[in-house]
Amino acid sequence: MKNLLIILLTFSVYLSAEEYEFEPTPNKAEYYSGNFNKGKDINDLYKWADKFVEWTDDRSEVWNEMETVIFTPYYSNDLQATDFVWLNLHPNSSSQYRTVENWAKYGGKLFSTIPITNSRVTEVWQWPVSSPDGEISEMGFVRFTDCNLMEDVSMREAFDAYKRFAIKAKSTGDTMGRKMIMSPVGAGDVDFDFVYSLYANSPSEYGKNVDNYGENLMDTPEAEALNNIAECGNGRSYTTVRVKEAK
Repeated sequence: MKNLLIILLTFSVYLSAEEYEFEPTPNKAEYYSGNFNKGKDINDLYKWADKFVEWTDDRSEVWNEMETVIFTPYYSNDLQATDFVWLNLHPNSSSQYRTVENWAKYGGKLFSTIPITNSRVTEVWQWPVSSPDGEISEMGFVRFTDCNLMEDVSMREAFDAYKRFAIKAKSTGDTMGRKMIMSPVGAGDVDFDFVYSLYANSPSEYGKNVDNYGENLMDTPEAEALNNIAECGNGRSYTTVRVKEAK
């Protein structure tokens, strides 16, 4: 009986390990969005960002793992609502909350000079699906859509499907980055399960990949499988500028 129990437990662990094809490597992100203060514009925010990066360089032991990107809305159903999105990327929560503590203690003087007013600050978990290939240009491009899982589909099953599609896409020359974004704090009540992010190193590279999808991917089993995973909508797109790299 004891041997039978060991066999059953071993088989159960094996099934659990084999249930999903891919393992996510989560990271954390903070999204700040709002509007420019009176008389200010994106150039003022870039100038302030330079000061912010200098400030973090003086405290590199706390801030060196963080990457920062500024988004400017491009395709949107309400361009008056948000002038910018400021994104901080962290490898994990430990890194994120070290910066939160440091900023809360010592960042007040610098923050008092910021040329924007945040109307929404959100922290999320992200599951990277693929990374963009090629050289990083001065301006990138990203699209977000809100997604609801189909009935009886889990987040991990969706991740597997997106990974399989990304692998297939890369085999056709695709260079897109992809992420699943979930568990928002600070977003209020949301009516979606996750946000899907699709991004490229430049707007022109993004456009090439969109054409590649229509020519080489749309009718593949990997693409069609995504129709059974989630329904996505409310698309909006932004140009992006990286202002701080992780070290």
